[in-house]
Amino acid sequence: MEGKYFIKNHDEEINKHEHIIFTFDDNTDLRYHDTRKFGRMNLVLKKDLETVEGVHKQGIEPIDDKLTKEYLYNNFSKRKLPMKTLLLDQTIISGLGNIYADEVLFAAKINPTKLGTSITLDECQKIVDVSKEIIKEAIKCGGTTIRSYTSSLGVTGRFQQNLKVHKRENEECKDCHSIIKRIVVGGRSTYYCENCQK
Repeated sequence: MEGKYFIKNHDEEINKHEHIIFTFDDNTDLRYHDTRKFGRMNLVLKKDLETVEGVHKQGIEPIDDKLTKEYLYNNFSKRKLPMKTLLLDQTIISGLGNIYADEVLFAAKINPTKLGTSITLDECQKIVDVSKEIIKEAIKCGGTTIRSYTSSLGVTGRFQQNLKVHKRENEECKDCHSIIKRIVVGGRSTYYCENCQK
């Protein structure tokens, strides 16, 4: 969700948000900086990597060719949970956070409260297609900066300029001019257009 690495000289002052520091033989540090303290880290041998729970249970990334409509249908259709919650499940799709889940559901024209048990194969194909498009475009733009994220070089993402629903409560929908709504789904703020996402 957030967090970044910095390479610094070992004698540089430690920032209060630099929680993990690796010091190298050349007197440089690799420092993990995490303002919101959401990051988790495991130190494991390469041969044991697949045994780490976070890696072992990780779902398919949005741009991976293994993300197919059949894969999503098999993971969604048996679960009586809202689509927003299912998209945020990192054991199904790895890498769609709250922002991108809102944008994917909007682009696919799927209501965030729709239950996985009522999803269709066609809707799963839409999710596959728009997930790939949105993530590729976001990568090209350097990501999305909503709060405090900057890269290690001080660069902020530009994809937030392309957001159609996320954080746009009470603004006009860019497609139909209805008003964007904010609801809470699975404990997460969720933005959508009632008209486009029936």
